[in-house]
Amino acid sequence: MKRRNLMALVLAGVMASSVMGCASQSGAKNPSETQKEAAKEGASNESVSKDNESGAADSAAVPAGSWKPDHDITIRVPNAAGGTMDTITRILGQGIQQSTGTTVMINNLTGASGAIAANDLLAKDADPCELMTSGIALFTLAPLFNQDIKVSLDDFAIVSGMVSEDFVLCVNPEKSGIHNWEELKAYGEKERILFGSNTPGGTTHMLGTALFGEAGLNAEAVTSDGTNKDMLALTSGDVVCAIGNASACQQFIEEGTAVPIAVFSADAYEGFEGFTVPSVVDLGYDIQFKSCNFLMAKKGADQTALDQIHDMIQAYTETEECKKLAESAKYVPDIADGETVRAMIEDSAKMCQEIYEKYYH
Repeated sequence: MKRRNLMALVLAGVMASSVMGCASQSGAKNPSETQKEAAKEGASNESVSKDNESGAADSAAVPAGSWKPDHDITIRVPNAAGGTMDTITRILGQGIQQSTGTTVMINNLTGASGAIAANDLLAKDADPCELMTSGIALFTLAPLFNQDIKVSLDDFAIVSGMVSEDFVLCVNPEKSGIHNWEELKAYGEKERILFGSNTPGGTTHMLGTALFGEAGLNAEAVTSDGTNKDMLALTSGDVVCAIGNASACQQFIEEGTAVPIAVFSADAYEGFEGFTVPSVVDLGYDIQFKSCNFLMAKKGADQTALDQIHDMIQAYTETEECKKLAESAKYVPDIADGETVRAMIEDSAKMCQEIYEKYYH
């Protein structure tokens, strides 16, 4: 695929949504006309751009290492072409391609929360040229709420982190008069809390169920198919609070229609200008969960080669070319190593299992 196709997909990702793909920004078309056009250009099995017209100088600094693939590299993406995860994969695939001199093919295999793409990868021989991008839900929430999804983290080797993001609880003081967690808790001790979230089996539904359950508050989810809709419900006063990934909440916070009052992490969040958002752990509730997307291979693939792929990706994110593409796509790379990502998945899976057994089972 020519470089213009890659850039079209990057621009599509900008117009379509924020990085984590959990929800689109307020006012964005779904899908936009630009995204539709980009998706046509970036259909399954397209290769990432091979010419280095604008990035040749940068790519020369990316270490190739001793591993040299002898055939094309295929990266399965369990999301549609033109979407956020597809765009991020193509950006990082550009770095792998420049480092190895080998064509990187993107194969969009959607469905079953990523299980279709995962099973396609498992059907291949263990090979560092056969890869897949995955979300953390495939190994945490999806198997709990869909018994037909039978995937095991033990069957895969994690190559590299790609992106991670916090989830935030927001209120709308103008509609509810609530400004912080203590005020929300006091409200919940007298009235039922309606909170915006995705449907049962989704991350924000699970986090809200666990938080209000642990706090002993009467709460009910008002569900939708996207954080953008949940935040709009908060803006209109249809819900008292809403939970969403930080990037999806940001526009509403900047507009003043939402105020972040808690983050589902161990530490306070300072990514919103003018706010230091307390962690739910500091509030007394040990509920930690981040969205995370990562690159993985089938277990048994040459670990030396996988380590070099991680190093290639990390080095590419430091180039001016990648920084420009990432900025256009509103993408903040988080290139953690495979062991770090695996530990995060395992910890999150354990927490999800505990919440599922306590509140859903």
